[in-house]
Amino acid sequence: MLTLILLLGFIIVPMGIYQWKERKHSTPALQWPILAPLIKMDYQPDPPRLIGKRNGRTVTIDVFRGHVRVATILPFASRLRVEIAPKAQVLRKAGIVVPDPVVTNDRAFDDRLMARCSDMQAGLNIIDPVLRQRLLAHPIVDIFGHGQMVQWQVPAVRDPDHIEDLLDVLTVLATEMERFPETSNA
Repeated sequence: MLTLILLLGFIIVPMGIYQWKERKHSTPALQWPILAPLIKMDYQPDPPRLIGKRNGRTVTIDVFRGHVRVATILPFASRLRVEIAPKAQVLRKAGIVVPDPVVTNDRAFDDRLMARCSDMQAGLNIIDPVLRQRLLAHPIVDIFGHGQMVQWQVPAVRDPDHIEDLLDVLTVLATEMERFPETSNA
């Protein structure tokens, strides 16, 4: 009987607590209401998402295609299409030939990540040395900007400092993309 109590106390109970904590950290509906005030955003439960302002821009965090999408909204559409992700991922999406690659001549960046931009000169200006260093500090980079949105897909968001850094990078990209408004045919 004592063995059973010890088994419950030292093995099963800690495993149960661990499982509960993992579920809490991986379920947006349980985690995001706690994160919202820490990053000064509002939580909306159905569907679970966070909405707020960052550097004067509307920003959102939601679940999209099985990942967490951290995004910022531009007030008007940009004519630029910007993509920054691991080289293998960009090559897989684009095929063998990658149209519009931005070659930065930054060996650390170019060895790990690939950037694409529909306007080569704009891409070189946007993906400057400071932004490249900030991107290299992240283990996962999957950024896509087009139209009125710049988004970054990550597996999960748990740490307020990490979320704020993602949002800061996205707002910098959004500011740069705004410099190239979509022209109308009117």
